[in-house]
Amino acid sequence: MRELSGSASHFASFAIEGILLAAFVSCSTVSGMAIEPRLDIIGAALADPSRSRILCELMDGRAFTNKELASAAEISPQTTSAHLKQLELAGLTASLRSGRHIYHRVASADVARVLEGLATLSPTDHLYRRGRTATDTHRARSCYNHIAGRLGVLMTERLVALGVLSLRNEAMSSGPCYQDFLNDIGIETPHVSSGMPPARLCLDWTERRHHISGPLATAILQKSLTANWLERRTGSRALTVTADGFDALERWFGLNKATVNGPDRG
Repeated sequence: MRELSGSASHFASFAIEGILLAAFVSCSTVSGMAIEPRLDIIGAALADPSRSRILCELMDGRAFTNKELASAAEISPQTTSAHLKQLELAGLTASLRSGRHIYHRVASADVARVLEGLATLSPTDHLYRRGRTATDTHRARSCYNHIAGRLGVLMTERLVALGVLSLRNEAMSSGPCYQDFLNDIGIETPHVSSGMPPARLCLDWTERRHHISGPLATAILQKSLTANWLERRTGSRALTVTADGFDALERWFGLNKATVNGPDRG
C-alpha cells in the first residue's frame, strides 16, 4: 500500500471527512441506532469508471452538455444521461438549462475539493490519459475554478514568499502585501465571507504539494484568462501559458519559463 506524507495524509483525512459530510444528506435510521451517513450512495456514484471520467471532465470548472461529456468519457449520450442522473442524485453534480440546452457541472466548490482530495489517493499507474496531454495537464490545469498542477503549486509558494498570503499551521490568511499585490496586478479585491480566509490549501493530486483554492485563487485564474496569460485547451483541463503569461509570471511571481515548464521541458 502506498504511504502518504504527513500533509498528504492530513488532506486525505479532510477528503474523507468531506465525503462523510456529503453523504450525511442521505442518511438512514435503524431502530435503536443513531443516524449514520450513507457512504454507500456516494461510493456507488464514484465506483463506475465512466462516471469518474465525467467528474474529471467537470473538474475543468465549466458546465458541459450531455453530448460533450459523452465524447469525453467515450460512451453513448444515452449512457451518459443515466450516469449524470446518478451523479446528480448523489449530490455530486448539478444541472442548469440555458435555452434549448441542459448543462452539467460539479455541484459546489466543496464537492470539487473532496474530489481533488480523493484523486490524491488514486493509483498513478492507471491514469486515463497518457503521453503529451497527461504531461501538459500535470504542468498547468484548471481545477474547478482555480489553477492546479506544477504552475498552481509554484504560484502558491511564491504568494507565501512574497507576503501576499500567510501560512500558519496549514491555514491560509492574507499577508502584509495582500492588498498591494492585488492593486499592482490589477485584480479587484475578491469578496470573502465573514470569518473566511481568502484562500485555502488544496493538495495537488499530481504534485503531492499544495496549491490554493478559494476567492483569491478564483480571481487569479480569471485574471490570467482575461489577460491572455493562460489559454484553455479544447477537450482537456490543461492550460497553456502564453508569451504574455510567462512575462507576467516573471514580473509578478518571480517565476521564469524554465521553472514553470519543469525539468522535462525548457
